[in-house]
Amino acid sequence: MPVLSSTAYDQTETALNLTRALINDAAGSVFNDPTLMPLLNSAYRALQRELAEAGVSVLVSQVDLDLPLTGGLTTAELSDTSTPQLPTDLMVPHQLWEQQAGSSDLFVPMEKIVSGLPNLQPGSFLRMWEWREDTIQLLGATSEVTVRLRYEKVLPQLVLGSDPILIRASNDALAYATAAVAARARGARALAADMQSTALEATEKLIERYIRPEQFKARRRKPYGFHRRVIYL
Repeated sequence: MPVLSSTAYDQTETALNLTRALINDAAGSVFNDPTLMPLLNSAYRALQRELAEAGVSVLVSQVDLDLPLTGGLTTAELSDTSTPQLPTDLMVPHQLWEQQAGSSDLFVPMEKIVSGLPNLQPGSFLRMWEWREDTIQLLGATSEVTVRLRYEKVLPQLVLGSDPILIRASNDALAYATAAVAARARGARALAADMQSTALEATEKLIERYIRPEQFKARRRKPYGFHRRVIYL
């Protein structure tokens, strides 16, 4: 499914052009779009990890899944191949709620189990869930249930220059991080170190902008002289 463009987001080409300007290759004679795109996507994934670890909710999504009865029971697991299946952009589930399918009842929180589901007979509701081997394990239920799933999502990979970067105001952080890897590839280690330092600072500022409206979230202050470690895959 194509990603719809929005004026709220920078286009991929904007980040690519800034990257080339930072490494003195504005004409793209060395670092054209196909060469830079894998590096930009690496920086994009790294930034998503940074935001998720900082508790930024921009990567959180929600979906309702209807679990019909088959042979008197609902499914006992939700996976990439089940019916219904997990969202294709799911990274990890955060919370689950349930309600009787088709009703106007309030959604009731389900209990997350981390040491294996208990050996209980299925009841009218699912009650519990466990995340194991990329699958949501359930007890099953004897009535049709709608599950509300809140989860951390993975943003689609950037492919075209016209693709929107789905993290607001992230152009500088991504361009400097991409320039750091590109400069390192050319053996310009001093430039790479400078670009990476600026990328880290831009990332920290971006996180602060997201966190500020959510001051109720606890966030530990970084010690003096701390430098966030970024790993590019």
